[in-house]
Amino acid sequence: MPILSARYQRFDTSAVADLVEHAWVVRDEAAPGREVLLPDGRGLLQVVLGGPSVRTDPLGGTREPDVSGVRGLTTRAVVRESVAGAVRLGLQLHPLAGARIGTVLTDGWIDVDALLGTGVKAAVEKLLADGSDAAAVGLATEALGALPRHGSDELDRFAGVVQAIDDAGGLVRAADLARRAGCTVTELYRWSVGHLGVPPTDYLAAVRFSTFVREAIGPGVIGPQDVVAVLQWYVRAGYPPREIERFTGLEPAELRRLAQAVGSLVDG
Repeated sequence: MPILSARYQRFDTSAVADLVEHAWVVRDEAAPGREVLLPDGRGLLQVVLGGPSVRTDPLGGTREPDVSGVRGLTTRAVVRESVAGAVRLGLQLHPLAGARIGTVLTDGWIDVDALLGTGVKAAVEKLLADGSDAAAVGLATEALGALPRHGSDELDRFAGVVQAIDDAGGLVRAADLARRAGCTVTELYRWSVGHLGVPPTDYLAAVRFSTFVREAIGPGVIGPQDVVAVLQWYVRAGYPPREIERFTGLEPAELRRLAQAVGSLVDG
């Protein structure tokens, strides 16, 4: 199976920046392909046409259909195998989008229409089928942006923490974040679990890993062979274990396991 055979378009969504960071449409061309989906601390709303496409956890070995839905942030990298001609629209959600609309999810999916209302997914699918990608993104973004927002002083303070983590590429300590936010580490933990669905260490690790990979590969669709090459190069470079974990969010042994597991899918 070809590793990468896709056309990627990215769309601006600044009108709803509190909920969506950007949108994209991926159209797999004449052949099937594979890509790596990073655990970047972001949720996703996606609409998928064509199939069956499959998501595989390279470390856990689990496989599941890649279907339309809305999820919170993921905690592990997965490999997506797509069939020729598949189309996928995605809204990359702001880390706190779930908290702002009252739907905090982690590694789980809900139906698009359950969040946006009956008929929205079908309307987006029709636009994608017609090749009207910008209109499809506009419809999904408008429907999401119309949802009522939840807010509080605590959420605003935690939003500053999340921004600080993103600005630093995850290279910041929880104690320093708590000091900056004027709260205790225990409060920071409670905020993170309540508003992100995971402890701050998990979010920090996700941001570190995605930043590390993106700096090496760049934006757009990520081919598994590129991820394997980056991970193997970094492990072989001989950096101290603490530095590897600090910059990648993973311990050296975890980095090797992930490179081997993704590599086995590439070779399979």
